[in-house]
Amino acid sequence: MGFSRRVMRKILSEKNIAILLFVMVIIAFSFAHEDSKKRSLNYNVSTHSVSPETPPSSLSANTQEKSDVILVKGN
Repeated sequence: MGFSRRVMRKILSEKNIAILLFVMVIIAFSFAHEDSKKRSLNYNVSTHSVSPETPPSSLSANTQEKSDVILVKGN
């Protein structure tokens, strides 16, 4: 029983746990970085596919048209 206890203490030491957590964080960030690259590629493709000839739509609900505007030049 003493042998297994020493092995468990050695495996679960703070140094080994810190190393394991560091490696897990590096792996998680690498997956997140790959996913971020894929999302940015999809975003860039969708923004470039919009026709530049169409005007951007207004998000305001109470837009007013400028049909009767008269410009007067003063002296």
